Formats: sequence, structure tokens, C-alpha cells
Amino acid sequence: MQVCDDKHPESAGNCATPPNVMNKLDPVYPEKARQGREEGTVMLDLIVQKDGSPRDIHTVSSPSDLLSQAAIDAVKQWKFVPPTYQGNTVDAEMKVQVNFKLEAKQPQPPPAQPRDSRNEIRNFQIDADEAYKRDDFQTAVNICRRIIDLAPQDAYTWNLLGLSLRALNELDPAADAFSNSIKFYPASPVAYNNLGLVYWRQHKYDDAAAQFRRQIVINPDDHYAHSNLGMMLRDQRRCNDATPELQKGLSITPDKPEPLIALGECDLDSGNRAKGISELEQAVSSSSAPGTWNSAAYALAKRSIELDLAAKWSDTCLIMESARLRGISLDHLTAEQLNYVTWIAAYWDTRGWIYFLRGDNANAESYIQASWRLYPSTEVGDHLAQIYQKTGRRDEAIRTEAMAVAAANLNTRFKPRDEEVADARERLKALGANVKAALERASTDLEQFRTISVPNPSKATGHADFLLRVASDKKIEANRISGDTSLASFAQSLQSANVPVPIPHNVSVEIPLRGTLTCRSGTEPCRLAIFTSDAAVDLARIEAGTTVQVADDNFTDSRIYNNPTLGMRINLADDWKLVKEEPGSFSRPYSVMFNKPGSLAYFMLTRERMESTPELYKKMLESQFSVEAQYQRNSEVTVKRDGLSGTRWTATMTRNDIAYFFETEFFTVGDDHYRLSASAPKDVYERYAESFANMMNSVTFPLLHTDPSLLEGVNK
Repeated sequence: MQVCDDKHPESAGNCATPPNVMNKLDPVYPEKARQGREEGTVMLDLIVQKDGSPRDIHTVSSPSDLLSQAAIDAVKQWKFVPPTYQGNTVDAEMKVQVNFKLEAKQPQPPPAQPRDSRNEIRNFQIDADEAYKRDDFQTAVNICRRIIDLAPQDAYTWNLLGLSLRALNELDPAADAFSNSIKFYPASPVAYNNLGLVYWRQHKYDDAAAQFRRQIVINPDDHYAHSNLGMMLRDQRRCNDATPELQKGLSITPDKPEPLIALGECDLDSGNRAKGISELEQAVSSSSAPGTWNSAAYALAKRSIELDLAAKWSDTCLIMESARLRGISLDHLTAEQLNYVTWIAAYWDTRGWIYFLRGDNANAESYIQASWRLYPSTEVGDHLAQIYQKTGRRDEAIRTEAMAVAAANLNTRFKPRDEEVADARERLKALGANVKAALERASTDLEQFRTISVPNPSKATGHADFLLRVASDKKIEANRISGDTSLASFAQSLQSANVPVPIPHNVSVEIPLRGTLTCRSGTEPCRLAIFTSDAAVDLARIEAGTTVQVADDNFTDSRIYNNPTLGMRINLADDWKLVKEEPGSFSRPYSVMFNKPGSLAYFMLTRERMESTPELYKKMLESQFSVEAQYQRNSEVTVKRDGLSGTRWTATMTRNDIAYFFETEFFTVGDDHYRLSASAPKDVYERYAESFANMMNSVTFPLLHTDPSLLEGVNK
């Protein structure tokens, strides 16, 4: 098979990914050729094998036989990243050039960084490592960005940045970071595996498999890569391919619970029931993690076998996890405690499904309804709909099954497989529903069932965020954490509110939640919109992140952000903070994000460089924004900022089932495109409209005034 190139484009199919050289040995210049003043380029044709080694090397062109043989001797010892086709490693034909030049000047190493700079980088790396280990992922991201400013080719930092971004569920930027780590260190012992995990989360299975296999070429005994490849193949129901990888991983590190469970599931599906159950038992006996016990229990429940054993394992899981959700203090609530809500929701679904399979519909509904309210996912909603159908509540079954299908579009960490969504859609059809009409209502239903009405006797108006703690005895505690102080008194009202989070019977836990209270007018009740657990965790992690202080006079006034590299200056509104800074690269823009702490209000400055006219750039933005759910552009006007003419758009869209208002201005100067963007949930935007307007009006472009020729479109 040929590798993809200009003559064999990837779009035409039937070509392999070009294999990069991992280990390259320079040729020995033959002394006789040197004396004969022979020099030039040797072109070789060869086959790169599945293990990355070359074979069938022969000369296509060469200045001399001596140089040809020297080139072949060197290339025989090269090691390549294996070529892939549709996610599998393959043998592929390619050409390489080997250059011989007399009296070639030896390449000089890059200038050594000053000792002070190296020390600063090392200290930053220690801080970033520590932030990552304590799950302060946003701080780790901020520090890694600062390190990359100082050392843009530091592969270790790119890898750590990818890990931190992946933990924040920013998967595309994480993939870029891991790709850069590989670019600067092609023999990385970890980055291919980490990139594969991102692609797996994104359901890019072929890309993920290729990365896992490349990691295995570098280290054939990498148990992580073998196990991850095996578990992903198991998820695709390809147990014939998965089993050898899982067995290899376990032969290197026995008793690892995750691959043991995956291998057990494959054995159960292949009819080897005793062996499969034994592997599940081995997994739970080697782990004290609640997730392991839940996964083993659900493996049995999915196949409706050994339900007594499944119930025992599920109960053990819930005993461990429930202990984490007691003694919750709203004054010291952490992102990790909010994250426990996601896990308890998954574990309640498992316990409820076991009850359902054993015919206990009342307990099944109690557990699965609680799970569905906390974490609306396709699988949980489908389970609840089946309970409603079994108990004769067809209308509720249709409504819930439709919401289960719609939940696939929510921005959650765990995306359902296409097969799960298709199965839920088929069940909706089998219920005799008008599928189109049911799905059209489902998104609105998903939003409304997490919103509650709160009496407004004081006729207050405004917005505020609250933390809530819902206990098993139905007692509710509420604390205002941001927003209008005039709404602080609603903390008392919320204690008697009907919060839509039922807790299963006879379960003792305290569930922490976050929501936004909106009071529009004195004649209407207020509304409390409860965040999904993912959204609450993400916001908490952003708020917990700290920025890296830079020794620069531009930052002496915390209300002024002036970045010469970005080329923009802004006066921040009171209490607004810098929360994220992403230096640009060849594939992504330079962007800076500011946030009003305790809110979902964000302001972003962006500069990106691309060869395009203002009209082409406008079309590109429209295409980019149109992928957002329910995106609609509402207005377009011409604006002027600091001597530049540009365009302002206003738009609405939906994220995490929340309606957002979005305003952006963009300006083109040569190949540079500048953007100013403000976004927040509609209700929140109204509160900060004045702050957004003041920040927009304060933006200037200092770089352009120091180089006026750029205003004429002159490329430097």
C-alpha cells in the first residue's frame, strides 16, 4: 500500500498515513566518496512494516554507488512510526531522501537557555505537576501555558497540558497538546496513549486504535496501551480483537481491575460464563474503588445473569460512595465533591436496573428516577422509560424515551454510543409515538425538568447563584455565592422549595447542587435553574484555577489587561478576572478569557492569523457558530473600534441545555483577525450587559498604532 501524498491523496482512499521517523541514524560518509568529491541526494524506496522497521530498500536515484550503499546501510537501522489504514497498522511503501554534502557545517545546538530561565521553567513544572495531582486542572493549564511561552518545544509540558485539558473535558485542545508533545518527542513513552484516550472519548475509534498501536511499537510491554486498546475494542463489541490485547496487558500487570472486567465481559459474551465471572470476582477483590464494584455489577446486570451477586457488588459500591456524600459543607464545597454527584447517579442507575430485572419496580423507579434527575443520559433515561412502560404509564414512557434520545446532544463527559441512541429511538417508535413531535418537545422538557418556581413575595428582580445541599430527609440548605445581594434572602425560601432531586428510599446522603436564581419582575415567581453535575464541576474548577503572575509592568493594574503578543488592551469591569490564556499556534488562535467569578458570564479576546478576506472570514465564523445547538444570528451592524471598522453580531444558542446570548465583534487587518466576544445565559447576560458594553468600548489595538502599515494590509 502507498502512503498518502500529493499523488495519492487521503481523500481518494486506499493509502496509509505517512510514517514519521522516530529514530534516525545519520549515514557514514564513505572516505573514498569524500576523496572523490562525490556528494548529492540519494533517493530510496522501501517498505515500512507494521512494527515500524524498514525492508526491501532499494535505490531510485543516487550520485554514486558508494553513497547509495551508505544510505541503505543507515536507513536499515531507522525506526518509523508504523503507517496505519482505517485505524490498523499496515505495511506501506514510501520514499526517503538521504543527503550527502561535503564540508557541511555541523548543525549548531540551539542556544542554551539562561540559567535563570531554566530554573524558572523547572519551578513552573513543579507547580504544574502539583496542581494536576491535587485535581486543580485549570491552574495546571495556566502554568503549562506559561511554560510553553518560555519553552515552546517542551514535550513534557505539552503532555501535561493535554492531561489537564482532558480532565477539564476540553478534548480538542487536549488532542492538539498531545500532538505537539509527539511532534517534539516522536519516541514519547506516553503521549500516543494519551492521545488515543482522547480520540476514544470522542468516539474516533480508528484514530484511537492507531495511537495505541504506535505506543506499543515504541514499547511492546506498555500495559496501558494494550489494555486501553483492548477495552476500546470491547466497547465496539469486537471481543475477538480485544481479548489478545487485554490478555497481553494483564500478563504485564496482573490484577488490574479495568482490563479484568473487560476480559470478563468478553468471556461472558463468548459463552465462557464461569471464566468471565471469575475475572469479575478477581477485579473486585483487587480494588477498593466504588467504580470497579459498580462496573462488575453492571456487567452482570446488562446480561441479566447472577443478579444476586450483582446486587451484592452494587450495594458494596453504594456503601463506599455514599460515605463520600455525608457531612457536606456548603462553605467549603469542592469541585471533587460536586463530581461525586455524577458517580452516585451512575451507581444508582445500576442498582435500580438490578431491582427492575428482579421485578421490584417500585425500588427500580426510586433509584433510576433519582439518577435521571442528577445526570440525564441516554442510557438512564431509556431505563426509566422501560420502567414506565412496564408499569402501564405509556405517556410518561414516551416523554422520557424522547428525552433520552435528546440527552445524547448534551455536552457531557460521557457520550453515549451511537448504538445506544439508535436503540432508544427504536423503543420510542415501538411505543407508538409520533417520533418527530416527541423529539421536538424533548429538549424543552429536559430544560424544564431541572427548573423550579420560587415565590417572590418581595417583588425582587435580579440574578444570583446558589449552592444547595439536599439531604435524605428532604431538608434543604442554601447559600448565595454570587450575584445580587438583594436576593440573599431567598436562601431561606429555597429551604422549602420543591427541588427536583428525589433521593432513593432508605438512602442516607447529602447531594450538593448549584443553580442560578432569576427574578425578572415583581409580578412573576422567580426561577431556579439547576446545573447539571458536569456544568457545576466545570465551573467550580475554572473558579478554583489561579493564573500565573508575569513580571511585567503591564499587569500592575489588575483592571487593565495589555498583551503585546495578542495585540489588544482592555479595561476590565470590577471584579472580573483572567481565567484562561491560550497562546496561539499554527493551528489555533491566540485567545484570552475573562470571567465574573461565581457566574457563567465570559468575555473573550481572540486573534488569529489566516489568509482570507473579511467576507471569507465572516463565512468561516458563521460556519463555526452554526454547529451550536439552536444557533440563530439576530443582528449584524458595522462598528468602529480604535480606528478600525468591523462587524458586530448578536446571536442566541443553547449549551448544556441552557439558552445563551452571544455578542461578538470582529475586525480584519491584513491576514490578522481580531475578535471581541461576550456570552452568558440569557438571564445572566441582562445583569452584566453594562459591564459587557463597557469592556467592549474599552478595547484598543496598541500594536496597530506602532505599525501603521498594517492598516494598509501590508504583510510583514
